[in-house]
Amino acid sequence: MSKYSFLIISFFVILSASSCKRHKMHKKEIVAVDTLASQPMRAEKPVLVTDETTKVEAPVAIKIDVKPAEIDFKYLNIKSKVNFSAGGEEQSFPVNIHIKKDSIIWLSIVVGLEGGRGIITKDSVIFLDRLHRTYYKYDFASLSKQFNFNLNYDLVQSILIGNMPIKKRETDVVEKQEGSFVIKQKEGFVRIENSIAEANLKLQKVNASDETGDSKMEIDYSNFLTITDLIFPQDIKAKIDAKKDGKVLQTSINLQHNKIEALDQSPGFAFSIPKSYVPK
Repeated sequence: MSKYSFLIISFFVILSASSCKRHKMHKKEIVAVDTLASQPMRAEKPVLVTDETTKVEAPVAIKIDVKPAEIDFKYLNIKSKVNFSAGGEEQSFPVNIHIKKDSIIWLSIVVGLEGGRGIITKDSVIFLDRLHRTYYKYDFASLSKQFNFNLNYDLVQSILIGNMPIKKRETDVVEKQEGSFVIKQKEGFVRIENSIAEANLKLQKVNASDETGDSKMEIDYSNFLTITDLIFPQDIKAKIDAKKDGKVLQTSINLQHNKIEALDQSPGFAFSIPKSYVPK
């Protein structure tokens, strides 16, 4: 796989903990049976059997209602720098990102000349490696099956702009901490904790781990910038620890948004696969 194609795949790895196999949980069923048995007694005096049941009232949990601040837009034009390190290898490259809300994410990697171009839609992910004249094509259904996690367009878009990767649900547990709210979620075999700043209700941190704890991920959002009443994180830092073959593999991905524009008109999404390119 081309080194630049990792830009696409990394967004999936962040929440899927893809290197771990799913561990099935077995629910223990506890059945309590109270049986009151009485046997006839031959004694002259009757035997009185009493059964006293003490009712214990469970404490009433106070529900915390929190609505995280979401970025709403029509089009976005973002210029970013990606720093990636894993297994002793480090890479750094710029990337231009165009987003049409809930529809298309277009990426272009330019180092002098364009080295790669990618496009993400509701159905698929395609990346052109212009250096080697090849291309990679994925669909979310097969990626979800491979990673055993529900991967989709909305997940990728959320990570890029700092919205909660999985939108808050009624069943999620919310806890109040000093200066923040923590929204706890479970998706498949992954447990997720979202830290929401109390001051502006923006997502500040995401912690995720598989059921065994062998693989974990942390995303930090910082250096927030207000653009047309929208609050964007300029710095996104992801750290991934994944256990494979008895070893812990550490990956670090830092995404720095140097320019963010909210637009009413399309910034352009030109994309086509040249006939001479070979699929990989």
